[in-house]
Amino acid sequence: MKFELTLLGTSGAVPAYSRFPTMQVLNVQETLYMIDCGEGAQMRFTDYGIRWGRLKQLFISHLHGDHFYGLPGLISSMGLNGRKEELTLFGPAALESMIRTMMPYMTKLSFEIKFQPIPQDRHELIFEDRRVQVFTLPLQHSIAAAGFLFRERQRPRSMRGELIEKYGIPYRQIPAIKAGADYVAEDGSNIPNELLTTPPPKPRTYAYCSDTVYSESLVPLVQGADLLYHEATFCERERPQAERTQHSTAMDAARIARQAQVRQLVLGHYSSRYKYLDVLLAEACQLFPDTLLGSDGGMVNVPLR
Repeated sequence: MKFELTLLGTSGAVPAYSRFPTMQVLNVQETLYMIDCGEGAQMRFTDYGIRWGRLKQLFISHLHGDHFYGLPGLISSMGLNGRKEELTLFGPAALESMIRTMMPYMTKLSFEIKFQPIPQDRHELIFEDRRVQVFTLPLQHSIAAAGFLFRERQRPRSMRGELIEKYGIPYRQIPAIKAGADYVAEDGSNIPNELLTTPPPKPRTYAYCSDTVYSESLVPLVQGADLLYHEATFCERERPQAERTQHSTAMDAARIARQAQVRQLVLGHYSSRYKYLDVLLAEACQLFPDTLLGSDGGMVNVPLR
């Protein structure tokens, strides 16, 4: 059961050193969810062998260009490839007017775009399907911004196959048993669910915190997440610059990860001043050893437990 993050771009506002601006794809059981859409998005999909035609939902955190300038190109490429399926864009309310202004200058689209405004000042459920629920995470940046929390839906319990035959359980009753029901045999005896099934794996969670200052208000919202992406634009010697631009340092990201007791932290959104990123990783690992240095094309798999 796949729960895998692919980083398509890890640069900050300016592309640098072959790093593209921020964009990601989360694969949950072979359904793709795109998060932010920096410049060159359709190129990154091609580079890493991901089929953009499989996207149905796309989530934009805020309206700084490095997080959404890739949308016109990606939408145009979808149209040129004859896409028919509706695409839903979740993002700030102003995103709709921006994209609709550009649409007359694109190739005539063969599919509908649905715009879904999101709240950026509170934690709220904004989307759900049979695989995930998606919640907003209010961030503190120079403009209104929201991160996203993807929570995998609870799977049903698993049947103990050998007991189906032993107790003569009709297959029509298996869905109810997997949902938690006991089984009443033909002789009237009750077979408890705990005997017939095993518990499902714990649902996995991914928290995406794009541009933001260090904010302890995020801690309870991302508590215990399996994977946390937190921007790490600067190292500690540039803390004054981080504060002026309302960004985080690598240590800030690590503080959030440590306080929230997440399983793993991924860094990204690096300033173009850093050709080599070892200093950012080293600083974060001082506080939170289970830190990964995000890189373009990097994949992080979240295993079942």
